[in-house]
Amino acid sequence: MNKKSSTILILDDQQVNKMAECLPKICESMCGFKQYRCKEEEGKFRLNTTGSCRGARLYLDKQYISLSLVDLQYLSWMFHVFQNQLNAYILSLPDVMAYTTTAYISVNFIEPPPNANKHFLYPQLFEELKTIL
Repeated sequence: MNKKSSTILILDDQQVNKMAECLPKICESMCGFKQYRCKEEEGKFRLNTTGSCRGARLYLDKQYISLSLVDLQYLSWMFHVFQNQLNAYILSLPDVMAYTTTAYISVNFIEPPPNANKHFLYPQLFEELKTIL
């Protein structure tokens, strides 16, 4: 990714899914020196090749980062990991909220229910809750 830029773009879950959909297509287009444009309906998220098709830009609102083909290929290979992690966190949210409500008022660690989502570290959450009291 562009080493000169310090811009950070934070994607929401719909934008993560759109990015996962667009990454293989933009890599293929860039390898064939073809233009590519991808954007969500609201227009906040855009991913497109630059004029020479040797680079790309990822826009979120008016901010952007520049990406090379190598950057995009790396992201394409890794993005399924990001997408799976995000989905695991979204699925665990109701369990985490229920646990937080109970554990926040407790002095001692409370075991999560047996049916609680296993993708979350409840002992670490409990310790974090105790530090904000």
